[in-house]
Amino acid sequence: MYIMLRGYQLKRMRILKGLIQDDIAKELDVKRNYISMLENEQREIPEDKYNKWIKFLNSKEARAIVKRRSNKKSNK
Repeated sequence: MYIMLRGYQLKRMRILKGLIQDDIAKELDVKRNYISMLENEQREIPEDKYNKWIKFLNSKEARAIVKRRSNKKSNK
């Protein structure tokens, strides 16, 4: 058994990693406004979505997304 993070904690982790709600929504195959509701604790996050979210935050794919976004900003 483990303790699940709260919505605001997931939001804080997402921001610290440099990700946006759209990144999480795409990975979880949900709409961005659903991610907002989860982060603002208007809905409880299902365990399967939670596990996928945590796994994505620590993935190479997430780091690649942030790197691409950073490169685009520096090229402007």
